[in-house]
Amino acid sequence: MTTVYFIRHSVRMNLSDIESYNTTQSEVVKNEKIILSVEGEKRAEILSEQQELQNIDVIYTSNCVRTLQTAKYFIEKQHLKVNIDDRLDEMRKGESNDELLPGWFERQYLDENFKNNGGESQKEVVERMSECFYEIIEEYKGKRIAIFSHGYAITFFLLKFCKLQNINDRRLTYKFKDKLVFDKIINAPEVFKMIINDQKEVIDIELIEFDNIPFNHGV
Repeated sequence: MTTVYFIRHSVRMNLSDIESYNTTQSEVVKNEKIILSVEGEKRAEILSEQQELQNIDVIYTSNCVRTLQTAKYFIEKQHLKVNIDDRLDEMRKGESNDELLPGWFERQYLDENFKNNGGESQKEVVERMSECFYEIIEEYKGKRIAIFSHGYAITFFLLKFCKLQNINDRRLTYKFKDKLVFDKIINAPEVFKMIINDQKEVIDIELIEFDNIPFNHGV
């Protein structure tokens, strides 16, 4: 069996703390460079100390600073190297203004082809995430793997295996087969555990929660 932990990054810096940002870089590059907040750094270190997440064999992160900053505590404590792959990056939201596109958040979960102007669809995100995922589990069969990614990217990818039962004001309810997997707003960090058999079939998914990492509203 192969074990994969999909880990959403810790709390990022609040963009409202930036008074000005003078750059010619694209929105994609600017998003990639967002760092963790002070609270996010604390939570990332606490996460790295959890017993469930010890004895990791392989670490992958997206091409974003905040995922690498979350993973660095695992890298240091468990003496590992990191693999960085931009197929694990966050969904490009595009123009996600509620006034321009009312209900855009719900629509992107209910319609895999929906996307904001200049953004990615759920289907496009799942395709690149899936390509990366299956390459990883093929190369590291039987290992314990940690993949650090993002809220939209992970929850979109989970829809490949889970059924969306409900969506209400950013609260997502997922079932894997007949088991309730997720029924909340996503936390930062958040951890989903997948068990994959030798035929590369996902046979179990569960949410792993930790008492010393409470819900954070400022993700």
